[in-house]
Amino acid sequence: MSASENQILSAAVSVRRGLTRILQWVVIVLMAVLVLDVIWGVISRYAFGQQAKWSEELARLLLVWVSLFGASVAFSMKAHLGLDYFAEKLHPDAKKLNAILGAGIALAFAIIVFLIGGWTLMQKTLASGQQMVALPFPMWVKYAALPLSGVFMVVFLLEQLLERCFEPAVSSDEEGGFRA
Repeated sequence: MSASENQILSAAVSVRRGLTRILQWVVIVLMAVLVLDVIWGVISRYAFGQQAKWSEELARLLLVWVSLFGASVAFSMKAHLGLDYFAEKLHPDAKKLNAILGAGIALAFAIIVFLIGGWTLMQKTLASGQQMVALPFPMWVKYAALPLSGVFMVVFLLEQLLERCFEPAVSSDEEGGFRA
């Protein structure tokens, strides 16, 4: 790997680490608020005989945001779903190509669904002027999680794609394992 490729990868890793830390704290705070909201909903239902109207809608809103930002953190940590068993059986060159194709497909999905689709949904909801029923927020706030988490996913997937393109193909023997 050349010095410039190494610099590009190290810069990408630094950006990913910083963004991941920020996202982890955002998810922690949102999850804490979600837990407190659900506890308040249960207490208000059983102690006062009627659940606070806003608590259920806030829980749905927070669940959407926690889920999508949590998925972004999983992309950053390469902890998303995958079938590694069959990929590990491939020849090192095929394994590298498989990793590049997988990252490219995931990147295309994130761009099409989260960025483009999420932005379109958010814009249409913004234009409609819909308001949440029990919260004083416009409905587009709920859908804003899609393009925002999509930005993070695209950044993380671009970093992974660069990493996979620049890394040399390594055989299982070099990794300490063996090939049958």
